[in-house]
Amino acid sequence: MSADTQFDSALDLLRRLPPSSTSANLSRLCTLAPHLTEDLLSSVDQPLEVRRCTKTGRDYLLCDYNRDGDSWRSPWSNEFEPPIEDEEGGVKPSERVRGLEVRMGEGVDVYREL
Repeated sequence: MSADTQFDSALDLLRRLPPSSTSANLSRLCTLAPHLTEDLLSSVDQPLEVRRCTKTGRDYLLCDYNRDGDSWRSPWSNEFEPPIEDEEGGVKPSERVRGLEVRMGEGVDVYREL
């Protein structure tokens, strides 16, 4: 069976299973077909999860925009959890974008406390 056929079959299977179990079923499919992991994770919408930054103790959302492989970048510390063990340490925003991210976080904090 070709990789394209396996990918299409995996997506078809996920469409037929209960949406409330999408994350668990996606994890199982990635275990069964590890070569499809990246394509599946980028193609299947999953419910957002919350994780606490171990460095700052603040909560953040896990989503595709702060994911690199099996790690997520905390917008509060700008570090990946679990740490990425490569030379670059994961894809991080430029200094300009990081500055915008920090200012936006501060603005949301002010709004939330109103």
